[in-house]
Amino acid sequence: MANIKISEKPDGDRTVMQVAGEIDAKTAPELKVKLELAIGNGAVKIVLDFSSLTYISSAGIGVLNSIQKFLKDKSGEIILCGLSKEVKDTMDLMYFTKKVKVFANLEGALASL
Repeated sequence: MANIKISEKPDGDRTVMQVAGEIDAKTAPELKVKLELAIGNGAVKIVLDFSSLTYISSAGIGVLNSIQKFLKDKSGEIILCGLSKEVKDTMDLMYFTKKVKVFANLEGALASL
């Protein structure tokens, strides 16, 4: 059974979210709610640390895609870091890595802001 754990560190118009577990059709809505809440609280740049993420499905990428489009209209963005090979391969397959910045680690992602 898929599960997800999301911890959040807001910092002005930036938020870092550490996402652990799996993002699939069952857990993607929870991620969407967390992202929408962060945006509602003023975040326009969201760093997603996926170093503890083991799996993402097309449903998860769909959520990220819709949030990315919304943030782009507000001059914001989603930045990804810490992707495992499996997660990166799935995102590459769906061309999502062409739409967002991807960094090897959190330090690199934060330095880009």
